[in-house]
Amino acid sequence: MKKITFYIFCLFLATFVLFSCKKGGVKIKVDNFSNGKAGEVILVLDQKYASELVLNYIMEALTQPQPALNQIEPMFDVLQFDNKEFTSHFQRHRNIVQFEINPNFASNTLNIDENVWSSPQVHVYFRGNNMDSLLSLFVENENEIIKSLYDNDLKRVQYYASSNNDAVIEKQIKEKFDIKMTIPGTYNVAREEEDFLWLRFKTTRNDRFIIIYKTEGNDLSKQGLIAARNAITKAYIPGAVQGAYPVVNEEPPFPLYNDNVKVGAISGAELRGLWKCEGDYMGGPFYNYSFIDKTGENIISIGGFVYAPEEEKRDYLREVEAVVKSVK
Repeated sequence: MKKITFYIFCLFLATFVLFSCKKGGVKIKVDNFSNGKAGEVILVLDQKYASELVLNYIMEALTQPQPALNQIEPMFDVLQFDNKEFTSHFQRHRNIVQFEINPNFASNTLNIDENVWSSPQVHVYFRGNNMDSLLSLFVENENEIIKSLYDNDLKRVQYYASSNNDAVIEKQIKEKFDIKMTIPGTYNVAREEEDFLWLRFKTTRNDRFIIIYKTEGNDLSKQGLIAARNAITKAYIPGAVQGAYPVVNEEPPFPLYNDNVKVGAISGAELRGLWKCEGDYMGGPFYNYSFIDKTGENIISIGGFVYAPEEEKRDYLREVEAVVKSVK
């Protein structure tokens, strides 16, 4: 967890005390707001059942490398407690994976619930009479569990952004691209062209970019999206030295590509990977989401860059991904 990200969330919690935030029709009150750091998961599992084999399966899933980073960082940082230690404070954590085992329970079940004790919150709850059976349930549903926890991390960033948003930039985006997005007040407009907008959050140690651009056609293929993105960044985003510009790094195994991805009600395609600078040595991770606009004649693409040399990048990447995925 980076200090900057931690301070941002502390500031958010302090400023959020006097009002509530409404996102997606759900009203979140400060006295019920979830706690915990970004990328953190509480694992509730009694030590008597936490054998080396059991922990290996669970931790391998929860701490697997964050995809499409240029360094190894875990998907989640895990804090482990026994059930008797799982007090009301920890029950308000944003992400919880809980195993409750009792020989008297009739069956072995898994529930993935939202906002049980706080909001936004995901509670992954295993309840049963046998650790082996519950571990099998975990392995069978691993992808769904990871996605639920990951999406909840993005959701909490979006709640923060919606309480500290820049309405002027949001109006500019609506008028220019006919889409709605939630833009944190930490971002400023770095450049604007007819079908292009570059938003930048710059600190003394790192940069985060959001780019929004419109291109003609309906080609959502991997190579089509890469070519369009490279053309846009070459034209509009200069590097630190003259003649340099960022492009997608196509060295295997990246970029990762998924089509038929839905963000809210919008269907499109996503790219995850690394960017590099032609003519310079800069680089970092990115996330990109593209979809065909209402006319059916253009593609709207929204991308997030991270440049954070000598820093961990997981939480920064999730921040820009959360901004991108606020699109409506």
